[in-house]
Amino acid sequence: MSGQTVVLFGGTFDPPHLGHLLMATLAHEQCDAPVWLSPAPLPPHKLELSPLPFSWRLEMLRELVKGQSGLEVQALELQLPRPSYTVDTLRYCRENFPQYRFLFLMGADSLHTLPSWKGSEEMAEQTEFVVAARSGYPFEQTVRQCRKALPQVRVKLLEMPLVDISSSWIRGRLSRGQSLCGLVPPAVEKLLRQAVQANS
Repeated sequence: MSGQTVVLFGGTFDPPHLGHLLMATLAHEQCDAPVWLSPAPLPPHKLELSPLPFSWRLEMLRELVKGQSGLEVQALELQLPRPSYTVDTLRYCRENFPQYRFLFLMGADSLHTLPSWKGSEEMAEQTEFVVAARSGYPFEQTVRQCRKALPQVRVKLLEMPLVDISSSWIRGRLSRGQSLCGLVPPAVEKLLRQAVQANS
């Protein structure tokens, strides 16, 4: 997959961690394409939560990928109404960057819920998905289930170790004053602690 292909990696990134970095790096290598990491200002499926302000998450994400070849942070969703949905972001990318073909990077847990996402049929028709394995979501079985609702969906497996690090787990340890176990790089952890303190 060389040439004018871009892998889009959206998420809350609250906070960004080494699991995100691993996933993005392997997608860059295996798809032979740049990866655009695009944090969501107000994720529609997390409206009841209160993520750290977008500016902090954007800064942490930039710190996470600093010096990493092929990884770029793009604040795409700032151009969109809020809450914005993945289908809106992909549509914006196709309209504003017509020179690129966009793939979308996600975990198998997200692929499992894809049929319930707003605009899922449009996404399945327009976009190929690059999917990382997740515990509890066997890849082939998850793809088969997704295709029952979205027969046209195109999926490529991202070859990577099973790494189940969640941002919520990291936030929980941080709130209890526990070590983050090296799962957030030191420069990102410093920003994270500043952000929590500034917004507490």
